[in-house]
Amino acid sequence: MNKDVSERVTQRDVAQALGVEVTTVSKALGNHPAVAAATKARVRAKAAELGYRPDPMLGALARWREARRSRQGDRGATLAWIYNHGSDTNMGRFAAYGAYLRGARERAETLGYGITEFWVGRGGLTEARLAEVLHARGITGVVVAPQAQPGARLRLPWDRLSAVAIGYTLAEPALHVVTNDHFQTMTQLLEILAARGRKRIGVYLWEEDNRRVLGRVVSSFKAWREARRIPLLGYEEANEGAFLDWVRKNRLDTVVTREARVGAWLREAGLGKVEKASYALDEVDPGPGMDHNNAAIGAAAVDGVTRMVERGERGIPALPLRTLVTGVWRDGGEYGGT
Repeated sequence: MNKDVSERVTQRDVAQALGVEVTTVSKALGNHPAVAAATKARVRAKAAELGYRPDPMLGALARWREARRSRQGDRGATLAWIYNHGSDTNMGRFAAYGAYLRGARERAETLGYGITEFWVGRGGLTEARLAEVLHARGITGVVVAPQAQPGARLRLPWDRLSAVAIGYTLAEPALHVVTNDHFQTMTQLLEILAARGRKRIGVYLWEEDNRRVLGRVVSSFKAWREARRIPLLGYEEANEGAFLDWVRKNRLDTVVTREARVGAWLREAGLGKVEKASYALDEVDPGPGMDHNNAAIGAAAVDGVTRMVERGERGIPALPLRTLVTGVWRDGGEYGGT
């Protein structure tokens, strides 16, 4: 029979019923990798039988004590921020990365954690070596930054890690993901432009952007334009001549793109009245357009991974969750990486 609220079942009660140490029960309930699977199952079964429920206030106190102790080193209170880019990767293509990391660091600091960056593929750091480093430092919380190419794989001992990925570019393993709501962002952008009286809108789309978000940019665009005639020009490498021919042919008054050079191309071609609006603002593009709130994405990733660390949730999730951060319209010059 379960105890009433005034006689809450404790981990000590579970330990006494099983004839084991309280630390064994604590680690088993926290899914600690050092505890055998059979022991975890036995402890959880007994805890359920006795009606054990964790005390959220005591749990918070324990996490605070652990974070305080770990400030003397990086065990427990450090999160790994993992890049998976070769030394030949042009990181200038990924202007949003700085905002992701800045937001993550700020949020981690408020929660009592630090962040250490690791670059797989640089300085001799292999996946196997990274696994050794994480284990040696006692780091179990991991944020995987967007990959250099969509469809990437990362081999780490995930059964020992609590992990969240930013964006959809990591194909294996399938982790919890935090990213912008790309469908909402593109839809909102097009609706704002239409409300401002723009009649002939075209989308100049970098094809890799669409691949990196699993087609969500184009799917939103196609859904929105069902009742409208809106041309789409995709490109792998931006071409000024082809772009200007497309603008003139379709007599556009607005171009939606993330290609920062488009504004200059239009002005130099005597098409300065054609408005440019970015679907993904960053430090390179002053706007106007849609801010993906990249710093908030980094902060949300830290929120997710720290909750997992503190609850002992490790391994590849059976049901990966998606946290979508909404974008907001910014007039020219307003983008701050937030």
